[in-house]
Amino acid sequence: MGGDGDMLAAFGADGSVRGIGIELSPPFGPYVGTPVWEIATWSNEALGESLSFQYYDASVDEVLDITETITTEVNTSVGDVFSPLELNITTTVDLTITLIEGYNWISFNVEPEDNSVAGILGALGTNALFIQGQTGAATNYAEYGWFGSLEALSSTDMYLLQMASDVSLTITGAPVDVYSTPITLIAGYNWIGYTPQNAGSTGEALAELGTDALFIQSQTGAATNYAEYGWFGSLEVLSPGQGYLLE
Repeated sequence: MGGDGDMLAAFGADGSVRGIGIELSPPFGPYVGTPVWEIATWSNEALGESLSFQYYDASVDEVLDITETITTEVNTSVGDVFSPLELNITTTVDLTITLIEGYNWISFNVEPEDNSVAGILGALGTNALFIQGQTGAATNYAEYGWFGSLEALSSTDMYLLQMASDVSLTITGAPVDVYSTPITLIAGYNWIGYTPQNAGSTGEALAELGTDALFIQSQTGAATNYAEYGWFGSLEVLSPGQGYLLE
């Protein structure tokens, strides 16, 4: 997690603040382009004091509790840019996707409790007509509900959703853990979702693929990977809620 106004802080057992984090974006390593936090903590005890953490999410103006604690030890560092200490927040987020009449290229970066087609698209009622994935499809039969080979939706995939009118879709769930949710790619074209919580540049989002990635298309733009120069085209940023065709 990260973003304008967000804060990470460490606390002693008495509630005193023992350190404020600095948000960084690594230019190298496995977490390139991903928000990470650097935080120095202090204690008046030489060792053995337990410190807890809290995270302030400015986008929703909410303080979130963190499960993990650390035990102080003099002149010791925990984690680095290659193997950071992971701090876990148990919460849910809302992803709102603006849909237009006709076809929409969509994906979702949350893990809902019910990932069935009806569970995710049920709130759209009969406004939603048809949905197509890379390997299956389903049709909304007004009196009977959704039926077809596509029975459940995945956060790693892109879908074409046909709408009868303009409307918004809100999907609620736990944020996708990007690093434990890899996207399996095949030679040729892949219908992929965008799983991070924050928008990112095309080059950063696809950096791990190197020159294996050739071309990416969204509903409104595209970009080509020029091996010696990087990504170039009208598609400069990948965003939550959008679906992409990746070659």
